[in-house]
Amino acid sequence: MNLLSFFVFAVFAAEAVISPIQDDIPAVTYTATKPGVSFGEITSTPTPSPSPTPLVTKKRSYTIAFLGDSMIDTMGPGLPAVTNHLSSTYPATNFTLVNYGVGATNIDDAINRISSFAGTGPDIVVLESCAYNPYPNEIGVDRHWLALTKAVDTLRSFMPGVKILIAATIAPNSTVFGDGASGIAFSREEKIQRTAVIKQYLDNTVTFAKSQHLPFADAYHTSLDAGGDGKLIYINNGDHIHYSDAGREVFAKTVVNALKTML
Repeated sequence: MNLLSFFVFAVFAAEAVISPIQDDIPAVTYTATKPGVSFGEITSTPTPSPSPTPLVTKKRSYTIAFLGDSMIDTMGPGLPAVTNHLSSTYPATNFTLVNYGVGATNIDDAINRISSFAGTGPDIVVLESCAYNPYPNEIGVDRHWLALTKAVDTLRSFMPGVKILIAATIAPNSTVFGDGASGIAFSREEKIQRTAVIKQYLDNTVTFAKSQHLPFADAYHTSLDAGGDGKLIYINNGDHIHYSDAGREVFAKTVVNALKTML
């Protein structure tokens, strides 16, 4: 056998061995068996989420004074909504919250109350806007700005070293403002006018805090709906001015989030 013949013989022999096509393999019939448990019934044990690590404060106890009008007053003695959020966030810290809010008073009245609690030595004072009691018969935004400045200066004068948090409460709703409140019957135009002024004061408060590089809690913008009005879910359906339970919660959460940088 010459070399060429041997090569051809070897190739054909190899193909006979490695060829994947095998005509003589019998056909196999596969029958699918229905599983005893459906896919929807298969469950897995969820991995438990780790509990959040409690935050730690610089001190073991804090006294926080809240100063404002009825939007602070109606948070209740000891501001329980704020206290609850603080306690759950900082379980190892003792907080004493004192409510110095007085209804139907403007920011000038709030300033006059500072001397009455300065001797208690709070670590932090939360100064709310008093926007729901603007100066009568005028827009008064510039006057409000100057009063905020005076309030900060007075707090620092009476209590050197005190930390100050500026707060803007929830937004009013121009459609229902005052509906149901005793002794109030605003016309449609009056509701629009009054709530517009309150919103200007709230905006003024946030702008003031930013300009003075002061910590601030902005529940105002959080509570606005897409049309620029206060969300009804946050407003009391009895007088349509003060907080609903949800409103207290959103204000409390906003304040506690802002306090995180101060504790």
